[in-house]
Amino acid sequence: MELLLSLVPAIIMIVLVILTKKVIMSLCVGIIIGSLIAHGFNVLDTISYIGTTVWEIITDFSWHMPIVGFLLLLGIITTLLSITNSTKSFADFAVSKIKSKKAAQIVAWILGIVIFIDDYFNALVIGEISKPITDRYSISRAKLSYIIDSTSAPVVILLPISTWGAYIIGTLTGVFKKVGYTANTGTGAYWQMIPMQFYAIVALIMVFIVIKFNINIGKMKTYEKKAEEGNDISCSKSSEDISHVQAVTNKGSKWALIITILSLIILILGGMLYEAKWDISQMLSVDITLPLFRGSVITTIIATIFAISTGEVSVKNLFCATKAGISSMLPASIILITAWTLVEVIDKLNTGQYLADWIETSQMNPSLLIPIMFIIGSFIAFMTGTSWGTFGLLLPIVGKILAATDPSMILPAMAAVLSGAILGDHCSPISDTTVLSATGAQAKLDSHFTSQLPYALIAGLISFVAFIVYGFTKNLLVCYGVIIVEFAIFIYITKKLRKPIDITE
Repeated sequence: MELLLSLVPAIIMIVLVILTKKVIMSLCVGIIIGSLIAHGFNVLDTISYIGTTVWEIITDFSWHMPIVGFLLLLGIITTLLSITNSTKSFADFAVSKIKSKKAAQIVAWILGIVIFIDDYFNALVIGEISKPITDRYSISRAKLSYIIDSTSAPVVILLPISTWGAYIIGTLTGVFKKVGYTANTGTGAYWQMIPMQFYAIVALIMVFIVIKFNINIGKMKTYEKKAEEGNDISCSKSSEDISHVQAVTNKGSKWALIITILSLIILILGGMLYEAKWDISQMLSVDITLPLFRGSVITTIIATIFAISTGEVSVKNLFCATKAGISSMLPASIILITAWTLVEVIDKLNTGQYLADWIETSQMNPSLLIPIMFIIGSFIAFMTGTSWGTFGLLLPIVGKILAATDPSMILPAMAAVLSGAILGDHCSPISDTTVLSATGAQAKLDSHFTSQLPYALIAGLISFVAFIVYGFTKNLLVCYGVIIVEFAIFIYITKKLRKPIDITE
C-alpha cells in the first residue's frame, strides 16, 4: 500500500502533462499531492515543507542555482549573437557545407558523440551549435531535442572520461569493497561493462537509423510535417521570441559564434581542471555545475565584446538583448526548479527505496535478475527522474545479492541497472536531462517528452530482449546478433507501415 501511494504523485503529474500540455501546472499538482501524502494530509505541514524545499533549492549556490544561472546566461549569449546576425552568418556558412536535411541531423548526432564530457554540457552546447543548421532545413525542434537527448546520457555513460564515468567508477569501487568482491576493480569493471550496456548502445544506433530511414513515429510525424510547412509547433515560445529579436547590424560573422562556443567549451573544461586543483586525473570527479556557470559568465562577456566591436550595438541594444535572453530561459528555469522540487517530494515518499527493498527480499533466478533489474532500474528512474539516484539505490543491492549467490553475474546485472536508469531518464518528463535537452533545442518540454517516448520504448524493448538472451547464454556475440535482427525487423515494419513525409533534400 505504501509503495502504491508513493507512486501516485508521479503518475498524476505524467498523466496531466500528456492531457493538458501544461508542464509547470502538472509539476505543481504532483508536488502538492506528494507533499500531502508525505505529511498525512496535514495542510499546514505540507505548505511548510513545500516552502522549505523550494527555498533550499533556490538558495543552493553550489549545485542547483549555478545550473539555472548557466541557462539564463546561455539565453543572453544566444540573443547577443542574434542581434549581430552572427547566428545567421554561421547558418549560411553551415548550410553551404551541409547539403541535405539528413546531413544536418547526422551532424547533430556526431556532435552528440564527440562532446562527451557531461550530459548537461552536451545537451546545451549541441543545441546552440545545431539550431541554426536544423532550422534552415525545417527540422522540428522535437526531432533535434530527441537527437540531443539520445546522444547525451548514452554517450557519457559509455566513456570513463566523463563525469558519469567518474561517478560510476567511484560507486562501483565502494560497492565492491563493501560486499567483498575482489574479481575486479571499479575501473576494470566499468570497462568490462561497456559492451553490456545494451540500451545506451541501442539508443545511439536508433538515432542513426531514425535519421537514415526518416522514421517518424507518433507525435514526431506531426511535428516534422508541421516544420516542413513552416509552422514548427514543437518550438517553444521562448525560442520564437528570440528568433524575432531584431538584428541591429549585419557586421556579425560566423567566427563570432564559433569563437564564442569554443570559448565556452574551453572555459568549462578549464574550470573543471581548476576545481580538480589542476590534477587531470581528478578532473572528471569534480561537480561540473560551478565550472558551467563561471564559463558562461566569461563567455557572456566575450559575446558582449563581439557585439560592441561591430560599432553599431548601443547600450540600449545590449540591455534589450539581455532582457530577451533571460526571458527566453525563464520558463525552462521554472520547470527545472519545480522538477527538482517534485524529485525531492518523491524521495521523501521513499518510492525508490520501497522498490529496492522488494528486490532485496525476493529470491530471483540470477539469469532472470538481469532483465528484471533493467525493468526495475527503468521504472525507478522514470518515477523519480534521476538516473544517478537509481544507480545509488540499486548497484549496492545487486552487489549484495549476487556476491553471495552468483558473482559471475554481478557485472551484467549492474550493466542492466545502468541501462535501465538511462531508459527511465529518457521516458521521464521530470528528468533534468529531459528538461535540459528540450531547453538546448528550445523545444516545448511536452513535445519533446511525448515525441521521444516511442523511440525510447522501442529501444528499451530491443535491449530488454538482449538482456534476457544474455541471462541465459552469457554470450555477447549472440546478444548483438539478436539486436541486429531486432533492428532489421524494426526497419522492415516501419517501411511497410509508415506513410513517409515528402522531404526535399
